[in-house]
Amino acid sequence: MKLFHLSVGSLLFAVVSVSGLASTTRLVAADVGLPADFEANVLRDMEKWHAPGMGLTIVKDGKTLIAKGFGVKSVKSKKPVLPNTVFQAGSTSKAFASMALAMLADDGKLNWTDTVKKHLPELKIKDKYVEENLTIEDALTHRSGVSGISNLNMFMARDLPDAVALLADTEQTAGFRTEWAYNNTTFGLSGLIVARISGMPYHEFVKKRILEPLGMHDTLMLDDEVKARDNRAEAHQYFEGTQYEIPYPYIEYSQSAGMMNSTPQDMEKWLKFLLAGGKWQGKQLVSEKNLKAMFEPRIFLSAANSYPATRAFEHNFQGYGLAWFRNSFRGHDVVMHTGSIHGMTAIAGLIPSEGIGVYIFINSDHIEYRHALMYEVFDLLLGNGDMGIEEAVHAVYNPPVNADATTVTEEGKTVAAVDAKSIEGT
Repeated sequence: MKLFHLSVGSLLFAVVSVSGLASTTRLVAADVGLPADFEANVLRDMEKWHAPGMGLTIVKDGKTLIAKGFGVKSVKSKKPVLPNTVFQAGSTSKAFASMALAMLADDGKLNWTDTVKKHLPELKIKDKYVEENLTIEDALTHRSGVSGISNLNMFMARDLPDAVALLADTEQTAGFRTEWAYNNTTFGLSGLIVARISGMPYHEFVKKRILEPLGMHDTLMLDDEVKARDNRAEAHQYFEGTQYEIPYPYIEYSQSAGMMNSTPQDMEKWLKFLLAGGKWQGKQLVSEKNLKAMFEPRIFLSAANSYPATRAFEHNFQGYGLAWFRNSFRGHDVVMHTGSIHGMTAIAGLIPSEGIGVYIFINSDHIEYRHALMYEVFDLLLGNGDMGIEEAVHAVYNPPVNADATTVTEEGKTVAAVDAKSIEGT
């Protein structure tokens, strides 16, 4: 497949700087790439995609372009989303588990290729070969081949140890290490390993080694902490023209698979840390070697398993590393992950080679504007201008009724449309 590579432009644009709870507009470097009407366009597109509220963070070359809120926390209260409004982060939480393990690897406490049973000898999986050979890498990359019913068990049992115990009776639906199949329960083994090696609960290790050093003081992992936070976005579900407020997804029970709750301001620090090669305020918190290892794909996804959003542009692969997806975009490597859970949507995306980072929270269920906005920001910060990616992604997720499956075009090319109802997010 042909790849695109376009150079960064040099125009003067206005961006938003956040100080405390207030947003002010200031002029920054000429090659930033966010047009003056960027925020107005975001608000317009939020309405188009049915997003009641959003937290948006954009960083470039170590500088913050935006870390603020758009829209409302609740369709009932109509209170605005602020830079420190808490959202559920879903599976973007997984990168923190991978980071915790990377730090333990730096400490000499584990290797990515260690078997899970080396650290959790009590582990039981029905297929004994998988039980004995499943590595930390395998658990993080969703390539165990264990049936997806174990993924559902996490949310049905609402208890990670109980869900793990059910692996002893769960069949394989794919060959070991032959297919990528998303599984929150097998991923959850990562947090159990962190706890076993460190001698402290997983959330305490993450707080001590990641959140506190980065100053991510509004990032919460325990349900009681989130419940006590007044400045919290509420969850929503858009259905047949109406946005309904639904209960907040308290999923502490998911542990390393999805227990994080955070804010635009805190994710600003997380993105900068990742893009700085694991260094923060002059201190190397994780080695560049193990940070890069997190981003390297260990398995490639079939077209059927790839994100539908990637159908809106030409790319030559999509793979999965240690809690990060990776795909090409306009000739650049993108590292990203989504988060989707009962009324909340999120996405984290990086182009490490260009120092670009984007994080998006949306307080409604499976609002795929997250993909459209992330790639739109990538285009702008790569100097490509408006390439029509928002419209192309929207067409993929919202094909016309009875439309042919190959009617969506971007850059004059035909791409596949999908039925949004058939999409299962992560």
